[in-house]
Amino acid sequence: MSSASDNPVHATSSPTTRWSRANFAEAIQGVQTPLGWTYWDYVMEISVRRAFGRMGVFPRSQLKMPTSVDEKFAAAFFGRPAGNVRTMWLIGEAMPGTSGDAVVEQMFGERRPEGARKKDSAGKRRYPIVAVKLPLCARWAAKTLRPILADQRQWWHQSVIVSPPKDQASAIALLKRSAEEFIRVGERHASMTLIGQGIAEQIEALAQSAWGSRDRAADLMTGYGSMEETELMGDLWEVAQNQLSLDDFLARHGYHGPDEGNLASTIWREDPKPVQRMIDQYRSASVAHPKAKEAAQITRREATEADLLAALGRGKRSKAKLLLKLGRSLIPMREVGKAGFLHAIDGARCAARVLGDDLVAKGFLDARDDVFFLTYSELIAGVSTPQQELVAERKANHAQYQTLDVPQAWTGNPTAEVATPKASDAPVAGVEQITGIGVFGDEEVTGRARVALDPAAVDLEPGDILVCRTTDPSWTPLFLVAEALVIDTGGQMSHGAIVARELGVPCVINTLTGTRDIPDGAHLTVNGTTGVVTIRQTEPA
Repeated sequence: MSSASDNPVHATSSPTTRWSRANFAEAIQGVQTPLGWTYWDYVMEISVRRAFGRMGVFPRSQLKMPTSVDEKFAAAFFGRPAGNVRTMWLIGEAMPGTSGDAVVEQMFGERRPEGARKKDSAGKRRYPIVAVKLPLCARWAAKTLRPILADQRQWWHQSVIVSPPKDQASAIALLKRSAEEFIRVGERHASMTLIGQGIAEQIEALAQSAWGSRDRAADLMTGYGSMEETELMGDLWEVAQNQLSLDDFLARHGYHGPDEGNLASTIWREDPKPVQRMIDQYRSASVAHPKAKEAAQITRREATEADLLAALGRGKRSKAKLLLKLGRSLIPMREVGKAGFLHAIDGARCAARVLGDDLVAKGFLDARDDVFFLTYSELIAGVSTPQQELVAERKANHAQYQTLDVPQAWTGNPTAEVATPKASDAPVAGVEQITGIGVFGDEEVTGRARVALDPAAVDLEPGDILVCRTTDPSWTPLFLVAEALVIDTGGQMSHGAIVARELGVPCVINTLTGTRDIPDGAHLTVNGTTGVVTIRQTEPA
């Protein structure tokens, strides 16, 4: 096996750096291949650093790619991406209106990492700079994200669907361009994610101030309209109604698919069978157009906003109106940015598979998808010699990593153990209740549990409750059929939570063990306000 020093998907950390895998699985799914991780590592690190530079959190000296893994935002261990808790804590310390402790709690569910000292951070010294630059950054990102997405849709359609690369040179050019496109949208996405999170926290605080509880805060963050996933579901509904062809649907949304953040995954434009399965479910369930649900949620939000303003004192109403307006404008931008970088990832995926074919034809690889076991830098430099020995070593590492259990969080370097049926995937007998974060829902919902690990392999019927580990846009067409959602990982600003609120689907997120402890076919009662999920083996009387 490769040593950690020359293994692109297994880093070596200092003994004191704190790492967490929380929230990474939603965007970067599964054990990463060398190409998948080195691409993500490059584009993500640059995007996030530029975002924090624009917000004033980072000085110019910190915009360059760090040489030490302990100074990076993320690294991979045994092929699993993890975030640097101390780095995010330092960023939070430089942000007015929050703190390092609050940021790591929101992102990772962690407390201040051991050894993190306020005197080592920029602290309030950068507050004046951030106070000036942060509003400018928010305005810039909000103004430019949608036009960039429209541009990227045209670029993706032309470069991947209409005229994909034919040879090594054009494939390398597309691979490089995809990285540039990711960074272009990623810088704005990272800005909007952090800013949107801050606005959501302040809206929750408004609810607390007005009603003494945050239970109705979700009704203030729904019905924003024009969400990317609503468009996706609307087009799928039109295919089910024979109003849009499947080819036209794939030409618009074919960059989605199971584990779409993993470069080596097979997505809808390559295999449309999962789409056809969802079309059949839409037809059999007679689901309504998502615009109908969206309209109902807009009405709900507007009524709740009126209640909030009436409950607040006169002196607080101006600030509340501004915060609600910012929420309507900025919170949906997270999903716009995500759609943009998913187009870029699929551009890279297309380029990689063309390169794989080319390298097989030249005798440098044995199989097309062996290309994913080369790194981003190796591919853009041009491969001119046989790579079978290197690929075999990296594939052996990858196969080994898929057999391992890696902790959710650790300090230094993680200890991985061989996964067994007795480990965390084994159901705990007799569990009658689990608790997560209540995302949406003002009344209890009861239905049959459908536990799913793959959106392409689940058949939902009306009244079923979808139980899954995490969600990406390839899961969202199922939201129209599901009676409620129970999701293992995430928070109030995770993808699944945002879309559930927008559609008015009762949802509990961050149960941690739902897919383990809920038997498929069990009868559940889901409370989207309290976050409590009650489990019964048989249908209640």
